[in-house]
Formats: sequence, structure tokens, C-alpha cells
Amino acid sequence: MAEMKTEEEQVEALKSWWKDNGKSLILTIAVALGGVLSWNAYQDHQVGEAEAASVYFQELMNNAPAGQLSDTQITQIRYNSDLLRAEFGSATYAQFAALMVARVEVQLGDLSAAASQLQWVVDQQGDAEVNALASIRLAKVLSEQGQHSEALALLVDGDDAWQLARLETRGDIFLVKGDVDAAREAYTAASVIAVSSGVSKPLLGLKLDNISQ
Repeated sequence: MAEMKTEEEQVEALKSWWKDNGKSLILTIAVALGGVLSWNAYQDHQVGEAEAASVYFQELMNNAPAGQLSDTQITQIRYNSDLLRAEFGSATYAQFAALMVARVEVQLGDLSAAASQLQWVVDQQGDAEVNALASIRLAKVLSEQGQHSEALALLVDGDDAWQLARLETRGDIFLVKGDVDAAREAYTAASVIAVSSGVSKPLLGLKLDNISQ
């Protein structure tokens, strides 16, 4: 099941995002929540918490290289993700952490644990891009568990960068269900988007060719 980016590219993208935006995001959170306490006291408090969150997230990223993870790295990723969820659950970087843990759980074959992490991200209704990615990944996990109807319900059409991945995933699920006509329709729609946007999707082409014969 291909996505617009490979898992390895997504890991590197998250690291790059944090390097470019992490500090400004922390300051934005601190400023947006201002006014509740006197500014100086509140600023000191928020900066202290933000710096702690930054440490947790940076540690998680340091332990999340592309490829296979060691037991120590997995333990640290889970630990720092739990801390972020507990202390900064509504923040985007806590949701990134949950996505990372879900990837780890899939690698370990624990689909229920992966689904739990992804469902948490979806339930936050936070950043639209993160929510879309989590929904697609959750659909894939649920389909692997045989919950095809629930998986398809997550793949609601949207006018965004994830529509191609949504359609391809929908086609994969329909194919597993044995609904070749619906799979062909989804793959064809995904192929149209790929061509119009200049995205190379050779695997999608193979999928479509295989059910068009």
C-alpha cells in the first residue's frame, strides 16, 4: 500500500519540520495562551513547559531513524510520546509523536496498539494535514484487521494533497474485499490525480493494470 511519501521520507520530513518550526510553534503556543496569569509569571511558566516538551520531542526524533528500530529506541519513543500526550496532548507535535509510535507498533505487528495511537490522533481533530494522514493510516490498519467497512468510512473525499493516497487506499481495501469494480474505479480516479499533478506512481499503475486485464 503506497503513500505519497515512504515511511522513511515521512520520518525525515518530521525531523525537518521540527527543526524549522518547533521553536516558533512553542512560542506561538505561549503567546496564544497569554493573559490568563500576569504576563511575566505566565511567560516563565509556559517557556519552562515548552522547553520540556521540546526536549521530549527532540529525544523522540533522535530515536526514530529510518529503518528498523532497536528495543532501546522503541522504549524511548514510547516513553517520550506518552509524556507529550499527557502534558501537551492538544499540540501538533504530540500528534506527530503518536504517528511515530503507531509506525513502531505496525513494525512490531501490534495492529491494535497502532490503531489506538492513530485513533487518538484522529480524535484530536487538530491540524488538517496530520488528521488526514492519521485517517489514511488508520484505515490501512483497520483493513488489515478485517474491519473493511470501518476503514472505508475514514476515507472521506477531500480537496487536499492526500486525496490521491485516500483513493489508492480505498482501492486497496475494495480489492481485499473482492469488489474489483469499486477498486478499479478508485484506482482510476487516483491515477487521474497522479497524472494531473505530475506525481509518479508506478505501483498504482501496476495495480490498475492487474485488474484491468
